[in-house]
Amino acid sequence: MDLDLPRVVVGLGFLLLAAAMDVRTRRVKDPVWVAFGGIALAIVEVDLVSQAAPWFLHLVVGATAILYFGVFFGEPLWDEKGFHFYPARLALYVLPPIAVLLAWSFSRDDAANLGAFWRLLTMPGMIVIAHGLFEFGMLRGGADAKAVMALALLFPGIYPHLGEFPVLSAPRIPEPVLAVLFPFAFVVLVDAAILFLAAPLLFLARNAAAGSARLPRALFGLRVPIERIPRHVWFMDRVKDGNPTFVYFPPRKEDRKEQLRLLREHGYTHVWVTPQLPFIAAMLAGYVLAVVVGNVLLATFRLGG
Repeated sequence: MDLDLPRVVVGLGFLLLAAAMDVRTRRVKDPVWVAFGGIALAIVEVDLVSQAAPWFLHLVVGATAILYFGVFFGEPLWDEKGFHFYPARLALYVLPPIAVLLAWSFSRDDAANLGAFWRLLTMPGMIVIAHGLFEFGMLRGGADAKAVMALALLFPGIYPHLGEFPVLSAPRIPEPVLAVLFPFAFVVLVDAAILFLAAPLLFLARNAAAGSARLPRALFGLRVPIERIPRHVWFMDRVKDGNPTFVYFPPRKEDRKEQLRLLREHGYTHVWVTPQLPFIAAMLAGYVLAVVVGNVLLATFRLGG
Protein backbone atom coordinates (compact mmCIF):
# COMPACT_ATOMS: atom_id res chain seq x y z
CA MET A 1 0.00 0.00 0.00
CA ASP A 2 1.44 3.37 -1.06
CA LEU A 3 0.92 5.75 1.86
CA ASP A 4 3.32 8.50 0.74
CA LEU A 5 0.57 10.93 -0.27
CA PRO A 6 -1.44 10.56 2.97
CA ARG A 7 1.77 10.97 4.96
CA VAL A 8 2.79 14.12 3.10
CA VAL A 9 -0.69 15.63 3.44
CA VAL A 10 -0.89 14.87 7.17
CA GLY A 11 2.57 16.34 7.79
CA LEU A 12 1.80 19.46 5.77
CA GLY A 13 -1.50 20.03 7.55
CA PHE A 14 -0.10 19.74 11.06
CA LEU A 15 3.01 21.80 10.30
CA LEU A 16 0.84 24.55 8.78
CA LEU A 17 -1.23 24.65 11.97
CA ALA A 18 1.83 24.54 14.23
CA ALA A 19 3.66 27.22 12.22
CA ALA A 20 0.65 29.55 12.44
CA MET A 21 0.61 29.13 16.24
CA ASP A 22 4.37 29.60 16.44
CA VAL A 23 4.33 32.82 14.43
CA ARG A 24 1.46 34.24 16.44
CA THR A 25 2.40 33.27 20.01
CA ARG A 26 5.72 31.36 19.85
CA ARG A 27 3.88 28.47 21.46
CA VAL A 28 2.30 25.35 19.98
CA LYS A 29 -0.24 23.60 22.18
CA ASP A 30 0.48 19.99 23.07
CA PRO A 31 -2.82 18.63 21.67
CA VAL A 32 -1.46 19.45 18.20
CA TRP A 33 1.53 17.17 18.72
CA VAL A 34 -0.54 14.48 20.46
CA ALA A 35 -2.91 14.32 17.48
CA PHE A 36 -0.02 14.48 15.00
CA GLY A 37 1.81 11.60 16.67
CA GLY A 38 -1.35 9.56 17.10
CA ILE A 39 -2.28 9.81 13.42
CA ALA A 40 1.32 9.11 12.38
CA LEU A 41 1.46 5.92 14.46
CA ALA A 42 -1.95 4.87 13.11
CA ILE A 43 -0.57 5.18 9.57
CA VAL A 44 2.43 3.06 10.58
CA GLU A 45 0.10 0.38 11.95
CA VAL A 46 -2.04 0.45 8.79
CA ASP A 47 1.13 0.01 6.75
CA LEU A 48 2.32 -2.94 8.87
CA VAL A 49 -1.07 -4.67 8.81
CA SER A 50 -1.42 -4.21 5.04
CA GLN A 51 1.96 -5.91 4.60
CA ALA A 52 1.03 -8.71 7.01
CA ALA A 53 4.05 -7.81 9.11
CA PRO A 54 4.90 -10.26 11.93
CA TRP A 55 3.65 -9.46 15.42
CA PHE A 56 7.05 -8.62 16.87
CA LEU A 57 7.50 -5.58 14.62
CA HIS A 58 4.48 -4.04 16.33
CA LEU A 59 6.55 -4.06 19.52
CA VAL A 60 8.67 -1.22 18.10
CA VAL A 61 5.50 0.80 17.51
CA GLY A 62 4.43 0.17 21.11
CA ALA A 63 7.84 1.21 22.42
CA THR A 64 7.67 4.37 20.32
CA ALA A 65 4.20 5.20 21.64
CA ILE A 66 5.44 5.02 25.25
CA LEU A 67 8.41 7.28 24.55
CA TYR A 68 6.45 9.76 22.46
CA PHE A 69 3.29 10.17 24.53
CA GLY A 70 5.33 10.10 27.74
CA VAL A 71 6.51 13.58 26.74
CA PHE A 72 2.97 14.93 27.09
CA PHE A 73 1.43 12.97 29.96
CA GLY A 74 2.58 12.54 33.54
CA GLU A 75 5.27 14.26 35.54
CA PRO A 76 8.73 14.43 33.90
CA LEU A 77 11.53 12.44 35.44
CA TRP A 78 14.00 15.24 34.76
CA ASP A 79 13.55 19.02 34.70
CA GLU A 80 15.43 22.16 35.67
CA LYS A 81 15.18 21.12 39.34
CA GLY A 82 16.93 17.81 38.70
CA PHE A 83 15.90 14.16 38.74
CA HIS A 84 12.60 13.01 40.25
CA PHE A 85 12.03 9.43 41.36
CA TYR A 86 8.64 8.20 40.15
CA PRO A 87 8.68 4.38 40.40
CA ALA A 88 5.69 3.72 38.13
CA ARG A 89 7.00 6.05 35.43
CA LEU A 90 10.49 4.54 35.64
CA ALA A 91 9.00 1.07 35.31
CA LEU A 92 7.05 2.19 32.24
CA TYR A 93 10.23 3.45 30.58
CA VAL A 94 11.88 0.08 31.10
CA LEU A 95 9.42 -1.44 28.60
CA PRO A 96 10.60 0.31 25.38
CA PRO A 97 14.17 -1.07 25.38
CA ILE A 98 12.85 -4.54 26.25
CA ALA A 99 10.31 -4.37 23.41
CA VAL A 100 12.95 -3.17 20.94
CA LEU A 101 15.37 -5.93 21.95
CA LEU A 102 12.66 -8.56 21.54
CA ALA A 103 11.74 -7.21 18.10
CA TRP A 104 15.39 -7.29 17.05
CA SER A 105 15.86 -10.82 18.41
CA PHE A 106 12.92 -12.16 16.40
CA SER A 107 13.89 -10.17 13.28
CA ARG A 108 17.59 -10.83 12.98
CA ASP A 109 17.35 -14.17 11.11
CA ASP A 110 15.19 -12.81 8.28
CA ALA A 111 16.55 -10.09 5.98
CA ALA A 112 13.13 -8.58 5.17
CA ASN A 113 12.05 -8.44 8.81
CA LEU A 114 15.41 -7.07 9.88
CA GLY A 115 15.18 -4.31 7.26
CA ALA A 116 11.69 -3.41 8.51
CA PHE A 117 13.00 -3.44 12.09
CA TRP A 118 15.77 -0.94 11.28
CA ARG A 119 13.31 1.34 9.51
CA LEU A 120 10.94 1.30 12.47
CA LEU A 121 13.82 1.83 14.89
CA THR A 122 14.27 5.34 13.47
CA MET A 123 11.12 6.34 15.38
CA PRO A 124 12.35 5.80 18.96
CA GLY A 125 15.86 6.69 17.81
CA MET A 126 14.81 10.14 16.59
CA ILE A 127 12.79 10.71 19.77
CA VAL A 128 15.96 10.19 21.81
CA ILE A 129 17.98 12.40 19.43
CA ALA A 130 15.38 15.19 19.55
CA HIS A 131 15.45 15.05 23.36
CA GLY A 132 19.23 15.38 23.27
CA LEU A 133 19.18 18.30 20.83
CA PHE A 134 16.72 20.11 23.10
CA GLU A 135 18.61 19.42 26.33
CA PHE A 136 21.89 20.65 24.83
CA GLY A 137 20.25 23.79 23.45
CA MET A 138 20.60 22.93 19.77
CA LEU A 139 16.82 23.09 19.55
CA ARG A 140 15.73 26.16 21.49
CA GLY A 141 12.03 25.38 21.76
CA GLY A 142 10.20 22.35 23.05
CA ALA A 143 7.84 22.57 20.08
CA ASP A 144 10.83 22.28 17.73
CA ALA A 145 11.84 18.98 19.33
CA LYS A 146 8.24 17.72 19.29
CA ALA A 147 7.96 18.53 15.57
CA VAL A 148 11.06 16.43 14.86
CA MET A 149 9.63 13.55 16.92
CA ALA A 150 6.25 13.66 15.17
CA LEU A 151 7.85 13.71 11.73
CA ALA A 152 9.98 10.71 12.69
CA LEU A 153 6.78 8.81 13.46
CA LEU A 154 5.19 9.88 10.19
CA PHE A 155 8.16 8.80 8.04
CA PRO A 156 9.78 5.79 9.77
CA GLY A 157 12.92 5.04 7.78
CA ILE A 158 11.35 6.08 4.47
CA TYR A 159 11.54 9.03 2.09
CA PRO A 160 8.30 10.18 0.44
CA HIS A 161 7.98 10.11 -3.35
CA LEU A 162 5.21 11.97 -5.17
CA GLY A 163 5.44 11.67 -8.94
CA GLU A 164 8.58 13.50 -10.07
CA PHE A 165 9.34 14.72 -6.57
CA PRO A 166 11.85 15.06 -5.06
CA VAL A 167 13.74 16.53 -7.98
CA LEU A 168 17.23 16.08 -6.52
CA SER A 169 18.77 12.65 -6.14
CA ALA A 170 20.72 11.67 -3.06
CA PRO A 171 24.33 10.42 -2.93
CA ARG A 172 25.15 6.99 -4.30
CA ILE A 173 23.83 5.16 -1.25
CA PRO A 174 20.82 2.82 -1.45
CA GLU A 175 17.80 4.84 -0.35
CA PRO A 176 16.59 2.26 2.23
CA VAL A 177 19.99 2.52 3.94
CA LEU A 178 20.11 6.30 3.66
CA ALA A 179 16.57 6.69 5.02
CA VAL A 180 17.63 4.77 8.14
CA LEU A 181 20.98 6.52 8.64
CA PHE A 182 19.60 9.95 7.73
CA PRO A 183 15.84 9.83 8.57
CA PHE A 184 13.44 12.14 6.78
CA ALA A 185 12.72 14.04 10.02
CA PHE A 186 16.42 14.87 10.20
CA VAL A 187 16.40 15.93 6.54
CA VAL A 188 13.62 18.40 7.33
CA LEU A 189 15.56 19.68 10.34
CA VAL A 190 18.75 20.18 8.30
CA ASP A 191 16.86 21.91 5.47
CA ALA A 192 15.21 24.22 8.02
CA ALA A 193 18.59 24.98 9.60
CA ILE A 194 20.02 25.84 6.17
CA LEU A 195 17.16 28.28 5.61
CA PHE A 196 17.76 29.72 9.08
CA LEU A 197 21.35 30.60 8.16
CA ALA A 198 19.93 33.78 6.61
CA ALA A 199 18.97 35.10 10.08
CA PRO A 200 22.46 36.37 11.10
CA LEU A 201 22.76 38.27 7.81
CA LEU A 202 19.36 39.87 8.40
CA PHE A 203 20.40 40.83 11.94
CA LEU A 204 23.62 42.35 10.63
CA ALA A 205 21.81 44.34 7.93
CA ARG A 206 19.28 45.74 10.40
CA ASN A 207 21.97 46.61 12.95
CA ALA A 208 24.07 48.29 10.25
CA ALA A 209 21.09 50.37 9.15
CA ALA A 210 20.61 51.45 12.79
CA GLY A 211 24.33 52.19 13.26
CA SER A 212 24.76 49.31 15.73
CA ALA A 213 26.80 46.83 13.69
CA ARG A 214 29.05 45.74 16.56
CA LEU A 215 30.54 42.36 15.73
CA PRO A 216 30.09 39.55 16.53
CA ARG A 217 27.01 40.33 18.58
CA ALA A 218 25.34 42.02 15.59
CA LEU A 219 25.10 38.56 14.01
CA PHE A 220 23.20 37.10 16.96
CA GLY A 221 20.63 39.75 17.82
CA LEU A 222 19.45 43.32 17.70
CA ARG A 223 20.12 46.48 19.72
CA VAL A 224 16.82 48.06 20.71
CA PRO A 225 15.65 50.88 23.03
CA ILE A 226 14.80 49.55 26.46
CA GLU A 227 11.40 51.25 26.27
CA ARG A 228 10.51 49.50 23.01
CA ILE A 229 11.61 45.91 23.48
CA PRO A 230 9.81 43.49 21.13
CA ARG A 231 7.56 40.92 22.73
CA HIS A 232 9.23 37.68 21.62
CA VAL A 233 12.91 38.08 22.52
CA TRP A 234 15.53 36.86 24.97
CA PHE A 235 17.86 39.34 26.69
CA MET A 236 21.54 39.11 25.73
CA ASP A 237 22.30 42.08 27.98
CA ARG A 238 21.52 40.78 31.46
CA VAL A 239 22.08 41.41 35.15
CA LYS A 240 23.28 38.35 37.04
CA ASP A 241 24.09 38.33 40.74
CA GLY A 242 23.93 42.11 40.70
CA ASN A 243 26.46 42.50 37.88
CA PRO A 244 25.77 43.54 34.27
CA THR A 245 26.80 40.86 31.80
CA PHE A 246 26.34 39.81 28.18
CA VAL A 247 25.57 36.36 26.83
CA TYR A 248 25.22 35.13 23.26
CA PHE A 249 22.91 32.25 24.18
CA PRO A 250 20.41 33.35 26.86
CA PRO A 251 18.54 30.78 28.94
CA ARG A 252 15.26 29.58 27.48
CA LYS A 253 13.31 30.47 30.62
CA GLU A 254 13.68 33.78 32.37
CA ASP A 255 11.74 36.32 34.40
CA ARG A 256 11.40 38.97 31.71
CA LYS A 257 9.93 41.62 34.01
CA GLU A 258 12.66 41.10 36.59
CA GLN A 259 15.45 41.31 34.00
CA LEU A 260 13.93 44.47 32.57
CA ARG A 261 13.73 46.01 36.03
CA LEU A 262 17.36 45.17 36.78
CA LEU A 263 18.57 46.52 33.44
CA ARG A 264 16.77 49.81 34.05
CA GLU A 265 18.25 50.03 37.55
CA HIS A 266 21.72 49.70 36.02
CA GLY A 267 21.12 52.57 33.64
CA TYR A 268 20.60 50.76 30.35
CA THR A 269 18.86 52.83 27.67
CA HIS A 270 19.42 50.29 24.89
CA VAL A 271 19.81 46.52 25.20
CA TRP A 272 20.88 43.68 22.96
CA VAL A 273 18.22 41.02 22.46
CA THR A 274 17.98 37.91 20.35
CA PRO A 275 14.58 37.31 18.73
CA GLN A 276 12.64 34.16 19.49
CA LEU A 277 12.40 33.20 15.84
CA PRO A 278 9.51 30.88 14.88
CA PHE A 279 11.56 27.82 13.98
CA ILE A 280 8.44 25.75 13.27
CA ALA A 281 7.80 28.09 10.33
CA ALA A 282 11.30 27.30 9.10
CA MET A 283 10.58 23.59 9.57
CA LEU A 284 7.45 23.97 7.46
CA ALA A 285 9.55 25.49 4.71
CA GLY A 286 12.18 22.78 5.23
CA TYR A 287 9.46 20.13 4.99
CA VAL A 288 8.19 21.46 1.66
CA LEU A 289 11.79 21.75 0.45
CA ALA A 290 12.53 18.14 1.49
CA VAL A 291 9.40 16.79 -0.23
CA VAL A 292 9.76 18.81 -3.44
CA VAL A 293 13.53 19.23 -3.78
CA GLY A 294 15.00 16.54 -1.54
CA ASN A 295 17.94 16.38 0.82
CA VAL A 296 19.64 19.63 -0.12
CA LEU A 297 22.77 19.04 1.94
CA LEU A 298 23.56 15.53 0.70
CA ALA A 299 22.56 16.34 -2.87
CA THR A 300 24.99 19.28 -2.77
CA PHE A 301 27.75 16.95 -1.60
CA ARG A 302 27.00 14.67 -4.54
CA LEU A 303 27.13 17.56 -7.01
CA GLY A 304 30.36 18.76 -5.44
CA GLY A 305 31.87 15.28 -5.75
